[in-house]
Amino acid sequence: MYKYPKLLKAKFIKRYKRFFTDVEINGKILTVHNPNTGSMKKVIKEGRDVLISLSENPKRKLAHTLEAFFVDGEWMLTNTILMNKVAQAAVMDGEIPELGLVTDIRREFTYMDGRIDLLVQCGLGKCLIEVKNVTLFDEEYCMFPDAVTERGRKHLNMLMRSLDEGYTPCMLYMCQISKPFFRPAYEIDPKYAVALKEAVQKGVKVFTMNTVFNEADLTVRLEKGPELKL
Repeated sequence: MYKYPKLLKAKFIKRYKRFFTDVEINGKILTVHNPNTGSMKKVIKEGRDVLISLSENPKRKLAHTLEAFFVDGEWMLTNTILMNKVAQAAVMDGEIPELGLVTDIRREFTYMDGRIDLLVQCGLGKCLIEVKNVTLFDEEYCMFPDAVTERGRKHLNMLMRSLDEGYTPCMLYMCQISKPFFRPAYEIDPKYAVALKEAVQKGVKVFTMNTVFNEADLTVRLEKGPELKL
């Protein structure tokens, strides 16, 4: 379980220059950092409630960070950088039971010509876990990605290659809204959809988890999520 130190509620106004977002808080307009590089097409809407955090780093150009949107009665966490910390806490706390007993964990593991989010020593052996934050959805499905992602395909290829070196490769999709099914967004990035299907066929494990945020105590945990449909 991960716990936010403190969050402030505001109203979303607009996003621009990719990493900049204007929000309204206490009647004033505030520009905050948005670390999510995706389109966020199902999340961004003027007037929606959002949560922002305040950095303790006095040298930051923008002191606040956009953390979450309130969508269809649920808080959707959109800070993709923070999701790696949430995933690490969840793995250590046993929130992904398929991993078995976890004895060691490393973040940002350098592998081949890139990096994998987590290297975990657990009941499945040496697990390479790549974390993806999921904010795209329709009536029945959570979907990933929400924009074409060459980097995402690179991660899938790295995981497939790791099978020959004795690793247990895993994809962890952290779904930010409750839906019965998860699938790759083939209409947005058909190459990613093909790569994910190939990865599963070759033995890459896929965990689809729901991210549950408790506004009362600012905690985040993972629970069993939607069924994978390829």
